[in-house]
Amino acid sequence: MRHPLDERISEIRDLINKPRKQNVLMQNSAMWLMLCSCMDTIQDTEEALESYLTKDDDNDNSGSGHKYLLVYGALQALFIQQEAVKNLHESLDISYTEDSSLREIREIHRDAVGSPTKRRDREAFNFINRSTLTIRGFRLAIEYPKKSNDKKRDTKRIDVDIPNLIEAQRNNLKTVLNGVIKTLQKEEAEHKRKFANKSLASAFYHTTYPFEKIFDAITSKDSPHGEIIDSHVDGVLKGVEDFRTRLKERGEPDDNISDIYENLDHSLQQIKVYFRNPSESNITENDLYIFAYFARRQVTELEAIARELDEMYSQQGIQID
Repeated sequence: MRHPLDERISEIRDLINKPRKQNVLMQNSAMWLMLCSCMDTIQDTEEALESYLTKDDDNDNSGSGHKYLLVYGALQALFIQQEAVKNLHESLDISYTEDSSLREIREIHRDAVGSPTKRRDREAFNFINRSTLTIRGFRLAIEYPKKSNDKKRDTKRIDVDIPNLIEAQRNNLKTVLNGVIKTLQKEEAEHKRKFANKSLASAFYHTTYPFEKIFDAITSKDSPHGEIIDSHVDGVLKGVEDFRTRLKERGEPDDNISDIYENLDHSLQQIKVYFRNPSESNITENDLYIFAYFARRQVTELEAIARELDEMYSQQGIQID
């Protein structure tokens, strides 16, 4: 069974693992690692807190030591979870404002288990009342030292109900993480709108003519295009470079198709060398057509990728209020 925060982190994972978004985020290794750590930690603490909540306290006959361990662990998990949510915002460069209810939970954590023995630089000293301790909570005594003119010291008592704290934090962080999801969706929609009318496939529109002339030079010894083969090859490579530039402008990764670039460039350069001086070439006249045919297939594959991305960008973005 998935719990509310776990579900939201899974949705955030889906959004940040989209190739373009992941490519942009991974440019900053420290922030990417922080993001991954935060997502894992939020889900891990959610699992820990759920385990705590489902423990049967009615039949718990364990000693006070075990109860202290459970109480300490639950409060620490709440604190760790809050830190992870705050750092998640930092890693995604999304502003974060801590809600007052979360601050109250953090204060209880600090008072009870964070630094109970020297709170606020000896302004207070805190005690869990063992006689009130259950695995679900306790009464916390906060003792303030007497000031010089006081006849007695001030004392404060707080009844801590940990399941209530967990419920309050979950309700708050659900809203917070919904805001992160909405922000990521809005960023994606705006990015799509920005490039919706800027075609990637059009980078290859002017490669058809150069390829026609390359094949003409290969298949016809009388073709004048053999003399200007360099300009035709460069025309194809220009289209490929335009495509790469447009991908980079969008933040889309292309490292997964680097082999296509390399193979295409190699085959076209071999054609160039042959027409300059066949004796210096590593290929034969019979190989030329194969190299040209392969190069054209590689460009066709790149164009198919471009069209797929164009289709994705032309789709209506998510509507954000």
